[in-house]
Amino acid sequence: MARSSAAADQSLAASLQPLLHARKAELSIGEMVDRIERGDGPGPVLFVLTLPVLLPLPPGVSMLLALPLLMVAPQIALGRRELWMPAMLSRRTLKRQELVKLLHRVLPPLKKVEKQVHPRMGFLTGAIGARVVGVVCTLIALVLVLPIPFANFVPAMALTAFALGLSRRDGLVVLAGYGLVALAVMVVVLGVHGADFGWQRLRALI
Repeated sequence: MARSSAAADQSLAASLQPLLHARKAELSIGEMVDRIERGDGPGPVLFVLTLPVLLPLPPGVSMLLALPLLMVAPQIALGRRELWMPAMLSRRTLKRQELVKLLHRVLPPLKKVEKQVHPRMGFLTGAIGARVVGVVCTLIALVLVLPIPFANFVPAMALTAFALGLSRRDGLVVLAGYGLVALAVMVVVLGVHGADFGWQRLRALI
């Protein structure tokens, strides 16, 4: 119980601060995970692995950077505390300058949001609730690695909500994540429908 309480008191923004102090030109996914507090559970790790997806990168690159999520999310569903990634994915790198710019944009609003976050609706963040989140995150990761147009941002925001909710044991934030998942489903459906409509129109013109 003491460990759960400590995790609930740990700021997610504080867990991300070590990433700002790296001096290397490029950081691997594995190094990013190693620099955060693993003892705080899967929330900070989930957030760190979501960061590359939020970067403004070409679709093919963002799909590759989402692969670690596809490896880690099922482990959350299984209730693992220590999350494992294959070396091939762990070695994928990001430019530190781009990561720091993103963190400087993300951390101020994250700190403001965290002031309103506190442990509540514990059934959504407990052992069973966290496993359900892991299942949903696995499905989101599948969407992120598929070449679906305009399908990255909303799922990534859902992952961010899940990471914050699990880190601070706030079930209301997790519930907001589920709401973003519903919105993401609508975005994906519209994106696929739009791509199919465009293809049909193109075929009609040929």
